[in-house]
Amino acid sequence: MTVRPAKMGVVLTVLGALVVVILDLYTAWQTPAHLRRTISEYGLGAQQWVFSTGVVLLAMGSALTLASALRYRLTRPGSASSILLTLWTLGLVAVVAVPKQDWSNDASSSLGGTIHRLGAAVAFVSIPLAVFVFSRPWIRDRVWAFRARITLGLSLLSVVTLLPIVYALVIGATGPRPWYRVVTLGYVERVLVVAEVIALLSLALWVRAAERRSPASVDPLQIEAEQSSV
Repeated sequence: MTVRPAKMGVVLTVLGALVVVILDLYTAWQTPAHLRRTISEYGLGAQQWVFSTGVVLLAMGSALTLASALRYRLTRPGSASSILLTLWTLGLVAVVAVPKQDWSNDASSSLGGTIHRLGAAVAFVSIPLAVFVFSRPWIRDRVWAFRARITLGLSLLSVVTLLPIVYALVIGATGPRPWYRVVTLGYVERVLVVAEVIALLSLALWVRAAERRSPASVDPLQIEAEQSSV
């Protein structure tokens, strides 16, 4: 059986997203006010292993998608899209490897908390930019124009969902109010994550389509069967 990494990338991306969504819906059903808190709060509670599993699956799916995109020449090593997709994946790993700081026990910023925030910020910013620069060169391509335009549009939607956080940072930097109190961060973050994962999934499905078109992805047994029937 031929290994199809792009297909596995799609599957792992979907599974990772579903794990986090189901966890969030279950928690919101029991405690609706929890939605006001950031998603990474799950890293501090009893559901830490569930949250970590979902994020790791998402990171693995992203890595396989990038590897397949390079294999089928949808992007190049060292390109902006490759670098940004790598930063997205590494940011996800950092979010899991270094849990969110528990501000209720320690009011001073710690090294671990700084790494976690930096990883989350890198991930949130990298993926919409990665999808945008990945899609842009293909919007007039004979084969991939339709997928490129859909994926590009979703990347722009992701950028729009970043704007409330940018606004909060500007207000926080120019006034006495802390930036994380300017908006309800939990709500904004969830909208952002949903938009970003949808854009990522669109890209992963595009790479999967390239894999299906490639002769290298066809099972040798299938080729043999087709040749013997001629």
